[in-house]
Amino acid sequence: MQGFNLSSRSRVVRPAATLVAVVAILAACSIAKKSVTGPTNVAGTYSLVTVDGSALPYTVPNNPNHTVVIQSATVTLGSDQSYTIGGTGTSDGGSPEQVIADAGTYTFSGSTVTFTSSTYSGLIYAGRATTSTITETVPGAFAGSTNATFTLVLDKTA
Repeated sequence: MQGFNLSSRSRVVRPAATLVAVVAILAACSIAKKSVTGPTNVAGTYSLVTVDGSALPYTVPNNPNHTVVIQSATVTLGSDQSYTIGGTGTSDGGSPEQVIADAGTYTFSGSTVTFTSSTYSGLIYAGRATTSTITETVPGAFAGSTNATFTLVLDKTA
């Protein structure tokens, strides 16, 4: 039986290759960790882009009293942790008017933004922030709908 013998070259190359692989994996983990953390500040102005994946204008489904069409909406998050939401649209085909309104305070931790309404007692809803977008889930009643929730995507504009 012949013995196992590594050449001196393979004894040096294999550990060096292993070290390079470990460094590459650690670097990749460091880069991945940086890319999944949220922004450090979400204050600013955001415009509504989609509701449940549909672009504006958006007709609110399952509103038993009115046909509401959302044409635009803006969310402003203040540096003092306050927020305001205003949405313009039509109700029953009438002239453009404010069809969505809310205000209150928000908290921000990691990538989660939690909104606590002072307009609607007890209403709390949350979203996930990136450096340029907030995706939030709001109750259907927020838009006069019997739907349980709506998912809003807002792009930062300022």
